[in-house]
Amino acid sequence: MNRTEEYWALVAQLRETPPELAGTVDRARARARRKRRGKRLGIPLASLGGVAAAFVVLVNCSTPFAMACRRVPFVRELAQAVAFQPSLKAAFENDYVQPVGQSQTQNGITATVEYLIVDQTSLNVFYTLSWAGETWLDVVPDLLDENGASPEGSRGASWGDPAGTEEDYRLMTFYFDGGALPEKLQLVLKVSDSGRDKVTGRLAAPADAPAASSPWPDEESSAPSPVLAEFTFPLTIDPSLLGPGRTVEVGQWVELDGQRLYLDQLTIDPTRMELTLEADPDNTAELRSLDCYALDGAGNRYDSPSITFGGGEAIQLESCYFSENQDLTLYIEEAQWLDKDRTSFTLDLTTGEADWLPENLTDVTIERRDGNVYLSFRNDEQIVTFDGYCDPEGGQHTWGSMSMSSIDKDGDGYSETMTEYRVLRDYPWDTVTIGLSSNRAAAFDPPIQVNLPF
Repeated sequence: MNRTEEYWALVAQLRETPPELAGTVDRARARARRKRRGKRLGIPLASLGGVAAAFVVLVNCSTPFAMACRRVPFVRELAQAVAFQPSLKAAFENDYVQPVGQSQTQNGITATVEYLIVDQTSLNVFYTLSWAGETWLDVVPDLLDENGASPEGSRGASWGDPAGTEEDYRLMTFYFDGGALPEKLQLVLKVSDSGRDKVTGRLAAPADAPAASSPWPDEESSAPSPVLAEFTFPLTIDPSLLGPGRTVEVGQWVELDGQRLYLDQLTIDPTRMELTLEADPDNTAELRSLDCYALDGAGNRYDSPSITFGGGEAIQLESCYFSENQDLTLYIEEAQWLDKDRTSFTLDLTTGEADWLPENLTDVTIERRDGNVYLSFRNDEQIVTFDGYCDPEGGQHTWGSMSMSSIDKDGDGYSETMTEYRVLRDYPWDTVTIGLSSNRAAAFDPPIQVNLPF
């Protein structure tokens, strides 16, 4: 019996709770929510089902406990899986998992896709990569339909490195917007050597590599590492295992910083929820993002996930899909805007003067060198974000890479000053018009509260 089969056999035992364990999990969760840690569960764990039930409770209530289990085969993998993100932990706890158990080996590299957590808006893939080399492996994923084309509405992917050893799961997430999730997919993994040491995590630099002498980004990006192996995993999505998401009408206007927004609909899927917005056409600013979270009546908090999309048209949060509490409140802490009459500014590269500057953009420096113009801006908290730029003859340009530096003046772990470095490549003109994606933010203390239908 492999590890996937062991897990599902364990889940089957959990569904048949022994009489003497009735209510154990609920009572343990209640105690955890009241932060009464360190006490015994109160009822003897007389069977494997009881042990597993207590384990799931402790893993979901205590990340240190979950990470401490990493050394135990199989139990470590279960702990790693349920410790990633709140919505995924809730999905895992409610058996919302599709096992895969596919493994392939090429050129001494083994890739294994273990299982999926999937709904109509996202596909989460848990997988491992291993080889005998002394450095970590990097992976570039691609998701295709059965005909080799990108699925409709696919938003690309996010993925992360393992946190411990090669046996630890990596999480890869693909997002979908407006398109139907195909039942048959192909997951392509292109694997290369990262050059980072497995022990130190550091990138080994060539002995003759020059030391960095400038804060500005390099003119040329480094060549990508050669692909060592390419894997293609066929994935079949079982539609009967997709939890039915639901959409409820909100239908409320809210005023933020003198701007009006209409909260239209709330869509709740197992791994994510999304609140769609519409702006009043009379607004003087365009919404770029909202810093917010939601609380249900039991005190469970739902923050923004690590990856969001949609700009000012939607708010994405962790999902309350598996919550039994029907009371949901949105708390808005900050809004980021682009004023409609302040979408760009023009900078004189000779004098350093600008026709205007966003309030949070200061300490501008300009330097010409080798046909390029090197710019730096103090941009604390990254409130101001840039779009492209235009030359005085109307030519439109896109930025290359950028770099940042920051200073933690009081040693509290947070940077008080942040400086942004950008380069105008091969730029002979004396002025530049820099486009903005956002130019200001407004904080709300206390947060603005909106009751949401569940």
